[in-house]
Parts: sequence; C-alpha cells; structure tokens
Amino acid sequence: MRVSHELIIPEEGFPFKLFLFEGNLGNYRREKHWHRSIEIFAVRKGELNFYIDSHKWKMKAGEFLIVNSNEVHSIDALLPNETLVLQIPLKLFRNYYTEQEFIWFTHDARENDENLMAMLGTMYDDYCGRQCGYEMKVMSLFYAVVYCLVNHYRLTEKNERKISQNKRMERLSAITSYMKENYSNSLSLQEVAEKFDYSPNYLSRMFQKYAGITFKQYLQSIRLEYAILDMKRGEYSLTEIAIRNGFSGSKGFARAFQGKYGMLPSQFRKNLKLQKR
Repeated sequence: MRVSHELIIPEEGFPFKLFLFEGNLGNYRREKHWHRSIEIFAVRKGELNFYIDSHKWKMKAGEFLIVNSNEVHSIDALLPNETLVLQIPLKLFRNYYTEQEFIWFTHDARENDENLMAMLGTMYDDYCGRQCGYEMKVMSLFYAVVYCLVNHYRLTEKNERKISQNKRMERLSAITSYMKENYSNSLSLQEVAEKFDYSPNYLSRMFQKYAGITFKQYLQSIRLEYAILDMKRGEYSLTEIAIRNGFSGSKGFARAFQGKYGMLPSQFRKNLKLQKR
C-alpha cells in the first residue's frame, strides 16, 4: 500500500489552507498519506470513513476530526458529501509544544465540539463570501479555532510512543521532501542514504516499514505525478515528459505509467483531449 508525504502550502495572505474536500462527489478514496500540518476535517453534509493507523471513524454531518502532524491517514468517501478541510502549519503552534516540535491533539469528542464546528462553518462561508473586511473576520475566527484547539483539545501528558513515532516520520518527511525537490535527477538509494547519513539497507527498511513501499516505488510515484502535470499542460511530447521527470526514456515511462494507472500515457493524453472538447 502506497503511503505518501503531502506538502501543505497555505492560502496566499493567510496562515492556513481552507477548502472543500475533493471527494465531495462520492466514490472517492484518498490513499494513506501524512504531512507536518495539523488538519481538521469537518463534515457539513453526508458522511466519510476516516482511518488513522488501525482506527476507523465513521463521520457524519456535524462531526469533525483532528489529524495530527505526521499521522498516517486515509479517507473513504463512498457517498456525496460537503466536508470542510482546514490545514494549519505546525510552526503556528511552536509556543505550545509539549516536547521539541511535538504537539498532540485528541481525536475524542469534547464539550466544545459544537462550538468549534460552528466556527469552522462561519469561517468558510465568510472566506468564500469575500465581503468588505472579510479578511479580518476570517482571521479572528481562525485564531479563535486555534485558541480552542490549544486549550480544549491539546494533550499535555507525555506519550513516549507517539513522540518516538513522530521523530521517525519527521526524518522520513525530510527525505521525501528532498526526493520531491530532486526527482528529475538520477536519484539512487545510495545517494539519498549518504545525504541523510544512513546506510542504504537502513533507508530501504525505513521506507518498507513506515511508507509501506520501496524507495524505488516511492520515487517512481513522484515522477509519475509530475509527468501527469506536464501532460495536462500539453507543452511537451511524451518522450520529453519522460526525460524531464527522471525516466530513462519513453519505454520506461510507459511501463511505469501503465503499471500504476492501467493505461498507456498516450491513452491518458487522448482522454484529456476528449474531455476538453
């Protein structure tokens, strides 16, 4: 099972990212992934199945879930839904860490759930409405949400297991970020291992244990994601796209693409053209 590291980029002019969940039409699955930001999923309509580690939450309208930094999670949205997603960079909580770069929020229900849910809904509506002065209204609600998180949902007792797990995922996040910055180069397991002072065998085991796939599979998945972006732009030939994104040539690119998406790049590009008509 593929597990990916997601990079969160805040909205321009705001210290957060706020949007509607992309699986709103239903029949959608977001595979296992993690990121350094704190994330809140708030269901306004419909329902979601949320998975963190071995736990499953069946979320319905009026409920939300806090996802901690470096917590591996996945989502099933079988039915149409309206779910707000608020992503907050971890550094915003630096004054409230219980350990170095560590803060943890509970997944359990609290007395403030209804109030926090209402603030998230109003914040999103004002953000979309963009009436005069909306920025100040949205920011005031955002800081009220952060205040509520820190004072009513933050766990202050030490949990050595979670602290240790967080440190491992932090190291893996640094490695995957480096791979995303250099995916178009001829990266090797040996090179990346030396960059982060690991042996190749140790780094290989780290990917297998915490990402669930091999180093090579993870690197290939990054290259395929960026190759798809190039195909959507329509500026390059398939051979050029292959070389631009770190593949040895068009044959290797086609083989990897078909293995992941069940079709050749040429068919994918043809489908894109049909969609634009």
